[in-house]
Amino acid sequence: MRILLKSTQVWLVIASLMAWSESDGYLIGRLQAQSQRIGQLPKVNYLHDADSPPGAVSAGRLMSRAAVAGYFQPVEVTGPERLEVALAQSGQFLEPLAAPVKVGMLVGAVYRLRVTNIPLRPGEELYPTIEVLDRLYAPRGREHRFPVPIVLEKEDLWRALDGGMVTRVIYLEDSDNASPAADEPGSQRVLDVGGQDNALKVADQFGRPMAILRIGSRVPTDLRGDLSAFLYNSPPWMPLTPVPTKQGLVDAGLMADVELEESEVSAKQLRRQAIPNEPRLPAPAAR
Repeated sequence: MRILLKSTQVWLVIASLMAWSESDGYLIGRLQAQSQRIGQLPKVNYLHDADSPPGAVSAGRLMSRAAVAGYFQPVEVTGPERLEVALAQSGQFLEPLAAPVKVGMLVGAVYRLRVTNIPLRPGEELYPTIEVLDRLYAPRGREHRFPVPIVLEKEDLWRALDGGMVTRVIYLEDSDNASPAADEPGSQRVLDVGGQDNALKVADQFGRPMAILRIGSRVPTDLRGDLSAFLYNSPPWMPLTPVPTKQGLVDAGLMADVELEESEVSAKQLRRQAIPNEPRLPAPAAR
């Protein structure tokens, strides 16, 4: 359930890293309560706005938080079924990949994506940007299990194709104010704010902004030409090996396919089986 406050052709959205799975009635009440809180936010002078040019907000944050510089934050881009996403490298777009796509993105950088195979809009494509603002502090060696979710909703894609501009600020909820709701994979808790509000400021009051997704209708004039400026100089990204699933380990012969209640193999014996370590993110190079 979403509450949409439409302002001309601009949509500002803040999206939590957690996902809703409650009843519609509870969602409406919760979002309305959050909408009321927007008008009660402290009077703070914010230097940055969600409408700032891509890279301006992350550059300012790097100046105040140099410790996150050089860190590759796992990011997962998801979308409707059959959606395809292409990353850029060395000034050109690579071959598209079926969503979801998970990579490590450099904190402080801006990444341009090529989105194709959009539902009900054959032959059309978009080039949204992801500005990585901050990092998550996941358990060491398990960072890839906690990516920042970037959800490309088909409604937002359609709005951009029709000439609109959609800005989504993804934030990590404040643990003191987080709602005790179960996650629903592939979705996000969303609060739409009006064009007169600073979505970055609102997200900052609810938690810690992690990324800004901007979806507009701008397209390159020539995909084979010099795209350096359009791609923000193609910042580096790091491929992430998929996390092995239980079925994958069973198929590889690395885990017994048993049900504890029906098997004579005890839980203690299962724990003794040799299971390979999950893939780990390499440490960033020293500067």
